[in-house]
Amino acid sequence: MNLSVLVRILEGSGYRILVARNGPSALEIARQTRPDLMLLDVVMPEMGGFEVARTLKADAATSETVVIFLSALGDVTDKVSGLELGAADYITKPFQSEEVLARVRGHLLRKQLERELRISRDNLASELRSAGEMQRLLLPRTLPADGGVRFAAHYRTSLQAGGDYYDVLPLNAGAFGVFLADVSGHGAKAAVVMAMMRTLLHSSTAPLDDPARVLDSMNRHFSYLSGTNLFATALYAIIDTAAMRLRIACAGHPRPVLLREVRAVSPLSLPGILPLFMLDPPAIPVSDFELRTGDRLLFYTDGITERETSSGESFGVQRLVDNLARNAGRSPADLIAGVVEEVDSFCEECEQVDDQTLLLAAIA
Repeated sequence: MNLSVLVRILEGSGYRILVARNGPSALEIARQTRPDLMLLDVVMPEMGGFEVARTLKADAATSETVVIFLSALGDVTDKVSGLELGAADYITKPFQSEEVLARVRGHLLRKQLERELRISRDNLASELRSAGEMQRLLLPRTLPADGGVRFAAHYRTSLQAGGDYYDVLPLNAGAFGVFLADVSGHGAKAAVVMAMMRTLLHSSTAPLDDPARVLDSMNRHFSYLSGTNLFATALYAIIDTAAMRLRIACAGHPRPVLLREVRAVSPLSLPGILPLFMLDPPAIPVSDFELRTGDRLLFYTDGITERETSSGESFGVQRLVDNLARNAGRSPADLIAGVVEEVDSFCEECEQVDDQTLLLAAIA
């Protein structure tokens, strides 16, 4: 009688209706058709509704089915038990047709919206993955292996695409231009600006052996972003092994760390200016440092030092310096790997929320 009443209520409402007279047949129908929703009586022959629901939710093929329990029992304990099994709702008999229809429509609408949201999310994730794959093609495929400097790098975005960018440009015998930038924000917008910066750097009319002019040219090109919430920290350095000099200009970017004579030196002292895209600085200062054989220079973005634990503690610059000091004898690639390992271990319970870039230059 209850089945007949339910069929009459639901007929003509646009749903395909399947009927089972007991628990085992309900499970068999569910496995074959994977219904969106099941109205399930608590008391049934051969297998009770709670056991059916438990089996339904334990099977990956049917676990997403919405379950609404039907029962003449008004005991709160029974309702709680049904909800704890994953039921979405509970209707007490004798039921009213308006109530049944309203609850069925409401839960099916929510399921439809959840499905559409999941599809949209999956499509967005796929688009971001594609953007991330394209973005990685903009990074150096190989790093220079001669000219008196060995390089190693690590690059990992917080999402599938991000705003960090690094590059190494061979200039002349023994000289290399090193560029790092970190565009504010994450995702597609930051990735687009990052790609534009890469294009601008590789097509620059400014002399690439002049750090100040490289940053100034970059800043002027993106002047239309002034007044928006977009900005970029950036650093451009010339490593000249022939003259054993380092010349560097910095626009709000973290200062590189120098590792010398198997001990880490504090980050280089650099006069700073505001990040790019914010203002037109009157002059970008350039700092000059002596290099020695065996020096290692670590360039990085703040996604490394500002990565936090769940309690809000940052990895910090000092931990980075200490890590380099402990692992001073390792190769450039191993030094980079050691930093990444310690950062991940320090924040293992907390997901990465910012892009992470490391670039190490070892003077041979």
